[in-house]
Amino acid sequence: MNIIATWMYSSPDGEHIKHSQVGDSSCNQKVQDYYWRCVFLLFESSSRLNSDVRHILFVNKYPPDFIDGVDTNALLKQYKIEVVEFEKTTISPSDYYEEWNTQFIILDVLDLLKNNVDTDDNIFILDSDIVFNKAVNDNILNALNRYGALLYSIDYDEGYCINGLTRRELLAIAREMNANFPADEFIYSGGEFFCCKGSEISSIADMARESYRISLERHLNGLDKFNEEAHLLSYVYHVLGYRTHTANDYIKRIWSDRSDFSNIDGSELDLVFWHLPAEKKAGFVDVFRSFRNNDGVYTLTVNNLAQAYRIEEPFMSRLFRYFKQAIHSAYQVLQA
Repeated sequence: MNIIATWMYSSPDGEHIKHSQVGDSSCNQKVQDYYWRCVFLLFESSSRLNSDVRHILFVNKYPPDFIDGVDTNALLKQYKIEVVEFEKTTISPSDYYEEWNTQFIILDVLDLLKNNVDTDDNIFILDSDIVFNKAVNDNILNALNRYGALLYSIDYDEGYCINGLTRRELLAIAREMNANFPADEFIYSGGEFFCCKGSEISSIADMARESYRISLERHLNGLDKFNEEAHLLSYVYHVLGYRTHTANDYIKRIWSDRSDFSNIDGSELDLVFWHLPAEKKAGFVDVFRSFRNNDGVYTLTVNNLAQAYRIEEPFMSRLFRYFKQAIHSAYQVLQA
C-alpha cells in the first residue's frame, strides 16, 4: 500500500512561529489558510493521479469548514483523507532557533505511523506545499524496495549556511554526538520529502527521537545542535546507512518566483513531485480558488497547472530567448 501523508499545525491565539514564506503571524487564520489550501491540493493531485493509496492528514485542529467558499469537509470525504489528531506535538523552545519551531512535529508523525503501518507499505510524508505532477510509478517503487528509504539530497557548498549551520558545522556536531559517525562529509537531505518502507520506519523514528533529545540537551548547554528537522534527519540517515541522492530523479525544490530566484530548467515536467515553496501565497491560492462543485464533486477548473504554479516559462522570457538565438544565428552567418 502506498501511504501519502502530510501534517498541519494550527497555532493557537497568541502563538507566533516564524516561517520564511508567510512571516510570523502563525496564529492568524488567513496565514493558516495558505497552508490549508496546500494540504487539499496535495491530496487532490494524489487522488487524481494515484490509485490504491491511503491518504493521512495529521492535525492538532481540524480545518475551517469553508475556505474561499470551498467545503473542506466535502474535500476530506472526496479524497478519502484519514484525519488523525496528534496526541502531543513536539515544538522546540522559543529560543531554540529563530524559525521552523514546528518542523520537529514530523517526529510525532513518525511515532504515530510506526505502529500503524505494515512492513511492505511505501510511506511518503510530504510537506503540504508539494503536489504530484505524475503518479507514483514502478521506477520510484523499485528504488524504494532497493534502498529502503529514498533521500532528496541537496549539494550545498560545504561553507553554505543552511538554516544557521554549514555542512562543515553539521559534520562537527554529528561527530560530537556520535564518535562512530560513519561519514567524512555531511550530506544534507531536505526534510520536505520523507520516504521509506514500513519495515524501516521504527528505526528511523526511534533514532530521530533520541537525536532530538540530545539536541535539546546541547541547546540547554549552549552547544550547537540540529536547528531543524532536515539537519536531524540527515544525521539519522547517515548513521543508519541509507544512500543519499536516491530521490533526486523524482522530486525537486522548485523556486518559481522569477522576480527573486528561479531554478526552473525544463526538467520539471518529468518529475513525480513538485515542491513549490514560493507558491503558498500565489499559485496555490489561484489553483484552490478554481475549485468548482459539480453535483457534489469538486474539480479544478484551472486550464494549465504548470502555468498556474509558474513552472512553465513565461511568454516574455520565451520571446527574449527566441530573439537572442536569432541574433546569435545571424552573427554566425555574418562571421561565415
